[in-house]
Amino acid sequence: MSAEAHDLPELDALKSLDRVWVGAVARAALGARRGHAPAELLVEASLSELRARLPDATPLGETALQLAEVVVHAAPDGLEAGLRRRGVHLDALGLRPDATFLDPLNGRAALAEDRLDWETPADEPSAGLLGLRVLALASELGVAPTAEQLAALSDSPALVLRADRELVRESMTTLLVGRRPAEALDVLERTRILNFVLPEAAALVDFHRSSRFHHKDVWVHTCTVVRQAIPRPIIRWAALLHDIAKPYTRTYEPPREVHFFHHDELGAAMFEGLAVRLRFPAAQAARIRALILNHLRANLYVRTWSDSAVRRFGLEMGDLFEDLMHLSRADVTSKRAGRRREAIANLYDLRMRLARLQIEDALR
Repeated sequence: MSAEAHDLPELDALKSLDRVWVGAVARAALGARRGHAPAELLVEASLSELRARLPDATPLGETALQLAEVVVHAAPDGLEAGLRRRGVHLDALGLRPDATFLDPLNGRAALAEDRLDWETPADEPSAGLLGLRVLALASELGVAPTAEQLAALSDSPALVLRADRELVRESMTTLLVGRRPAEALDVLERTRILNFVLPEAAALVDFHRSSRFHHKDVWVHTCTVVRQAIPRPIIRWAALLHDIAKPYTRTYEPPREVHFFHHDELGAAMFEGLAVRLRFPAAQAARIRALILNHLRANLYVRTWSDSAVRRFGLEMGDLFEDLMHLSRADVTSKRAGRRREAIANLYDLRMRLARLQIEDALR
């Protein structure tokens, strides 16, 4: 299957260079689910040559660029070596423009048998990214690592600190928008890789056990919100991080009440540092921050709100409204069926009321 069959851009500036589509695109050509993973192109060229040919692209670490929805990887020592550096066999497939495959690690067999086999790359940045890539692929494809593989991933979780941070962010995004993100997050925590990638999220694990009074398990809640959220990067990132300030805002009130006042505001501030560390694009970071800051607001809605209050809420949220509604719906995790139904009904009513008021205002 050719690149054109996948509606992929041709990138005319690279046509004279030897290149292969890799990652989810190559796997989709063999029948795997493409999902929301970005298109990736591996090109036999140095990074400096790619920069010269793609002056509008954004750098991704020391070995890649991003142009619109495509990640372009440099392979100055050849396509086969570039594929081997990807480590995981089913991720080391290359789809040429003529629809033939370059498959140095027999990735087609691994993909057919749902095997997450890998070879550890020799260079430190690629080796550091390996564990996270394995779990991102497990989430994307719905494949569970074996017990032996989990033990191997647990040996050196701090290696991820040597990986390019932009590629860490992209691998985390693949994990989050995959088929089994909650399971992948659980494994990420059990292998301790989470501690070195997102210590803000790792702080949620077993946090509830330190409470004087009972409250829900914030880590389990977070994983549930991620699983329930629609698989778009901005929504899934906001779902993962919306409660990261709870360990720092917990207070108690007699007789046995637990509160997390201002965890929305502090969480937004904490995300600012996280966004710099993982080098989020500015527009994406601003939107995730806004969702964290406002994540409580829609679920505070009750039907006694006045029409002016609903209008004001819609104006304040602007084009964030739809994303916020998606996040708010995912944030309904109560074990009580009646409470869940009521919360979802309230969100539906808010959406319908705002739509009606906007139509009425437009017709005036």
